Amino acid sequence: MRNPFLQNPIRILLYAAWWILPGSIHSFVLWKTYNLPLPSVILDATISFIILAIIALSLWYMVKYSNVDINLWPKILQNHLLAMGVVFLIWTASSYGILGLLITDFSNIFYESLLWRFLLFLPVYLLIVFSYYLFAYMGKVKDQELQQTKMEILIREAEFNTLKAQINPHFLFNSLNSASSLTISNPILAREMIINISDFFRFTLLSSKKPYISLAEELEHSLLYLEIEKARFGDKIQVECVLPEELRLIDVPSLILQPIVENAVKHGVYESSKDIKISFMFEDIGDKLKIIIANEIDNNAGSPKKGTGTGLKNVASRLQIAFGTDDLLKTEKTYKEFTVTLWIPIKSIEKSNE
Repeated sequence: MRNPFLQNPIRILLYAAWWILPGSIHSFVLWKTYNLPLPSVILDATISFIILAIIALSLWYMVKYSNVDINLWPKILQNHLLAMGVVFLIWTASSYGILGLLITDFSNIFYESLLWRFLLFLPVYLLIVFSYYLFAYMGKVKDQELQQTKMEILIREAEFNTLKAQINPHFLFNSLNSASSLTISNPILAREMIINISDFFRFTLLSSKKPYISLAEELEHSLLYLEIEKARFGDKIQVECVLPEELRLIDVPSLILQPIVENAVKHGVYESSKDIKISFMFEDIGDKLKIIIANEIDNNAGSPKKGTGTGLKNVASRLQIAFGTDDLLKTEKTYKEFTVTLWIPIKSIEKSNE
């Protein structure tokens, strides 16, 4: 970290302007107390405090590399007392050497005002050192906050990846089990289903490397899942889906729709004795993309099996991790259908590439 007073032009200007205050006090005291000519006291103050301002910049490195531990304060105070003495000697010696060449009979003026110079130097030194410790503390706090933010991001990414990993093995088991049941009854359909499964998981592997993919890609992935299930259930699965062209490139979390579609098939199609329609609706509502996935319910199919809700909980958790809010998923069940509504803060491909 650079000297905090030199980090930008505004701070440099403020640092330089600040020295006008002790310089003015010094000039006034010399003028009134020692009856020196005004040009001489102004020259004395100007040269003296330019030198001190330059020397004071070096004190930053003493503060920067000191270990501020409460148990070490006696040692820190000792170091600063020594540093204060050294800085005062360097300051007064430099001032005496330069001003002695510019002001007639300066040695007498210098020795008479030496006590005053020390009394003015002391609060200036303490104020500069205090400022440096304040800057060091603020920098440390900022670094800690940055590290905490990075850690939270890493934790959220780990949770995000864990939740995604819970989805794929569940679907793999279901889809392979379905393909296995078709190998005897319909080998050709089983072969097509296995090809689709291969394409599905190839897509899954590619998309899982990216936190976001376009809505068009995500929907294609979900429709491929339905094609796999249609190989088993045929026309029992009816799909209704229209994706507006202007929404195709909006980014959504990868693999966010598949658990919802899987849930629709599991609790809608599996438990029904009639054709079940699964519908997709998409709407741009300003700062969010609204997605509605609904599946019809066959109330004549007997008592429905109660699921664990893992899929929808995973989706809700992923949305919360990705966007920091827990109100982006809503479910609603009526006599005729079960509906899942998502609100995804819009993150277009164009914006993400800026």
